[in-house]
This record gives sequence, C-alpha cells and structure tokens, in this order.
Amino acid sequence: MTQLRNATMARLTLMLVLFVSTGAAIAAPVQARLYHNPGCMCCEQYADYLNGKGYDVDVLDTDDMAALNEKHGIEPALSSCHTTLIGDYVVVGHVPEPVVAKLLREEPDIRGIALPGMPSGSPGMPGNKSEPFVIKTLNGDVYTTY
Repeated sequence: MTQLRNATMARLTLMLVLFVSTGAAIAAPVQARLYHNPGCMCCEQYADYLNGKGYDVDVLDTDDMAALNEKHGIEPALSSCHTTLIGDYVVVGHVPEPVVAKLLREEPDIRGIALPGMPSGSPGMPGNKSEPFVIKTLNGDVYTTY
C-alpha cells in the first residue's frame, strides 16, 4: 500500500512540475456544431481542419440551410455551404481557425462572422489563396482580413 501511495504521489508531483514549468494547462476542446447539406465534402474537410486545430466538431446534416441561416440572421449575401455554431457565435463558411480563435478570445459584441462564398485556398477548399480573405460580421461590416 505504501508503495502504491508513493508511486501515486510521484506521478502527481511530476504532473505539477510539468504544469508549473510549462505554464500550460490542458484545456477541454472547444465544442462546435457544423450544419451542412448532406454529401458536401468541403464542409467535412473544414470540420476535419477545425478538429485538427483542437476543436471538437459535431457535423450535422440539414436539408434546409436557408432556414437555418435565416434563424441565425445570416443574410444570403454572407451565406456559404455550411454554418457553424461555436461558443456564443455563428461562423459561416471556411473561416481560417486563427480568425475563429480571435473571435472566441476577444469576445466582441457581434452575433458572428462570415467568409462569404467558398474562396479557393480557404480551409477545406482546393486551390491557392489569391488574395486576402475578407471576413465580415453578420451585419456586413469588415471584421478582419486574413
């Protein structure tokens, strides 16, 4: 029993030393729900991209993206092939993860962001990026470029 207790204490001490020395804590992945039309492969690739960045993405099929987008106040001009609910925000389209992380970190007083269309070279889309991505708020204002 004493040996087991000593081994457990040694493991806990090592974990504490590693935590203090790195200054890092293991955080739970950010939960996300990605809605898309069934069979859309670029949406699946975007979900894989976010999963690879540490998010926990649940991919859900919908046969009525227009109704879902209307429910979340997404104008047709800002729509894309998928809509993701992440934290308290709506993320529309193939928004690069650093922009999503910025949104979650800064917590601006907006409903969400969108990268309209399906630009080449954006996460989940083939091709090369030919110009900066203009990410907009759901009100249509520029949130950032990437």
